[in-house]
Amino acid sequence: MPQIPIPRATKALFLSEVFFPSITTWNRLEGRPRGHDFDRSLRAEVRDPLWMICRQWQFGEFDGEDAGSAVEAKVQLATARVNRFAGLDGPAIAYDERLPLEAQVEREPIPLDLMTRAQLGRYWLKLIAALGDFKALYLGQYPFDDPPAGSEAEAHLRSDPQSWSTLHALQRRMPDGGKLYEAIKAVPDEHAAWLAAAVPDPDTRQALGDAGQRFVDWFRRTYSQSETGDPVTWSPGYLEYQFACSAPAVAGEGQTVLVAEQYAQGHLDWYAFDVDAQSVGLSDANGAEIPPAVVEVQPPLSFVPSPIVFGGMPAARWWEFEDRRTDLGDLKPSTTDLATLVLAEFGLVFGNDWSLVPYVLPIGTLSEVFGVVVKDVFGARTLVRAAGQPDGAERTRWGMFDLSLHREGRVLERLFLPPAVGKLQESAPLEKVILARDEMANMVWGVEQTIPALAGGGANGFEAAKALERYLVSLGLPHVEPPRLDTGALIQYKLGRGVPENWIPFIPVHNPGSSRDVRLQRAAMPRLIPGALEAPVEPRGSFLRAGLDETARRPYFVHEEEVPKAGVVLTRTYQRTRWSDGQVVTWLGRRKQVGLGQGSSGLAWDRIEPTTTTSTSAGDQTAPLH
Repeated sequence: MPQIPIPRATKALFLSEVFFPSITTWNRLEGRPRGHDFDRSLRAEVRDPLWMICRQWQFGEFDGEDAGSAVEAKVQLATARVNRFAGLDGPAIAYDERLPLEAQVEREPIPLDLMTRAQLGRYWLKLIAALGDFKALYLGQYPFDDPPAGSEAEAHLRSDPQSWSTLHALQRRMPDGGKLYEAIKAVPDEHAAWLAAAVPDPDTRQALGDAGQRFVDWFRRTYSQSETGDPVTWSPGYLEYQFACSAPAVAGEGQTVLVAEQYAQGHLDWYAFDVDAQSVGLSDANGAEIPPAVVEVQPPLSFVPSPIVFGGMPAARWWEFEDRRTDLGDLKPSTTDLATLVLAEFGLVFGNDWSLVPYVLPIGTLSEVFGVVVKDVFGARTLVRAAGQPDGAERTRWGMFDLSLHREGRVLERLFLPPAVGKLQESAPLEKVILARDEMANMVWGVEQTIPALAGGGANGFEAAKALERYLVSLGLPHVEPPRLDTGALIQYKLGRGVPENWIPFIPVHNPGSSRDVRLQRAAMPRLIPGALEAPVEPRGSFLRAGLDETARRPYFVHEEEVPKAGVVLTRTYQRTRWSDGQVVTWLGRRKQVGLGQGSSGLAWDRIEPTTTTSTSAGDQTAPLH
C-alpha cells in the first residue's frame, strides 16, 4: 500500500494538541413523524378485519345458546333462632344472645391472682368512698394473708421475689378483693352476715349490701365468666371443647340439635357443627327458664342476580385482557391433586356460569331455603333446587354449606349462621403447655412452658421450677454426696436421671376392659431434695391439674390419639371483642394447636457413667447405688 505523506505543519499540530477518546451512546430511540397530523395514527386501523372475525369464529364466540340471561330471582326461606345451649353431658340453659358463641363456650372463672385481687379491692374502696371511711374495717376483715407456713403455696410464693414483694406491698394498704368477692357470692351471703354484726346502723348496712351487689355486677361485666350451674364444655381427656346448641325444627315439631365435638381452634363457623339426628332435643335444667323460639317464614324477596367476579377470572371476549391478579392458568397440580384441578376447572371453564343472589340473614339462625325461582330475558321461570342427587344417593351428592348428620353419612339441607366473632384481640399466653412424645423414655411429657404467675400474667415455667428448687434447697438439709468406697473403678452405676419440675410425665396404661388399647395417665416425679417438701411434683397450671383441686382427688387420663407424633400445644389466653350491640366482651379461653415434633427429656434409668469426684448438684435427681 502506498504511503501518503503528512505535511509538517499537520504533524506538528497533532503533536502539540491533547486528544481524549470518546464513546457515542443513544439512550432513546423514537420515530420521526413525517407529518403534523396524528388523527389517522390514533385510529388503530385494522388492515385485515376478516382475520379477526375468523379467530372469533374459531373460538366459538358466534355460537348461539338456547338460554337466557337471568334478570330476576325470588328466594323464600324460613329461619329459627338458636335458643338452647348445653354441654354434651349436662342439661340445657338459655342461650345468651348478648354473648358471642365463642365466649359462651370458652369462658371460665378468672384466676384471682394478686393483681386481680388488688384491682377488686381498689374498686371496692372507690365504690364505698361516699358512704364513709370503712377502709380500716375491711382491712381487718379481708386482709392479704401469708400462706400457711411450710406449705407448698408458701414455697411457690417465696421462690418468686416479685410475687413476695407484691404481697407485702399490698398488706395493710388494700383489702383483699378476691376474699370479698367470694364472700358476697357465697350462699348464704357471708358479707351480709358479717355486716349485721360489724355495722350497727341499718341504713349503712343496706347501703354497703347494695354496693356489694354492684361490685359483683361490675366484675361480671368486666370479665365474662362461667357461673355455678353453667354447662361444662372443656373435655380434659380430649383436650377440646364439646358442646351442643339447638333451635326449633323448621319443618314439624321438636328441635334441631347442633353438636360440636372437636372445637379448639378459637373460631366457630358452620363447618364445626353436625346435626344430631338421633336426639329429639336438649333437655332443660331444673328451674331453667328458656324462652320459646318461633320459626319465622320470611316473605319472598326479589333480586337482580349479579354475575360472580373474582380476581383472574377469564374475560368473556377474545380481545379483552384479564387483570392477572390471580393467574389460574399457571396452576401446576399433580395428577392426584383433585382439589386444585376442580378449582382450576371452575375458574377457567365455569366461572361465568354463576350468579350472586344477596340475602341478609340475622346471626344465630338456622335457615332452610324453600326454593329459588330465576326468571330469564325470555320470561321463562326456573325453580332452582338444592344441588345433589335425589334420596337414596346421598354418598354421591354435593353440598357446600350443608350440615352433616352426626354419626350418619347423610347431610341436611340447611344453612347455619352461628353467632360467632368476626375479629378479636388476644393477650399473651397466661398458660402454655406442650404435650410431646418421648420415644426414648416411652412416655408423653406435659411441659409447662408458661404458668400463671402469682402476681398476675404468665411466667416462664422452667425458671419458676428452678427458682422453687433453689428455695427448697436453701431450706433443706445440706446436700452431701454419700460416702463412696474407693475401689479404683472407672465407672459407676446410677439409678436414674431427673427432669425439671415443669416436666409432668404421662405414662401409658391399658383402657378398662382392653388388653391392647392404651390411654395416657398423669403421673408424678419424686422431689429428691433432702429435707424439702415430701409431696411429689405437681403441675402448677390448670391444663394438667384436672382432678387435683377437688375434694376427692382423682386421676387424669388423656386419650392416646389426642397426642400425635408432632405433639400438641395448649394455650390459655384472654380474649376481647366488641359484640353486635357494641358491648365489649372479655373472657378467658383455651386453644389447641399442632406441636413441632417429638421431644427428649433425657430421663434414663440404670445408667453406667464414668466415676467423678464432684458432688451431685441439687438439680440432678440421680441416686448413685453402691
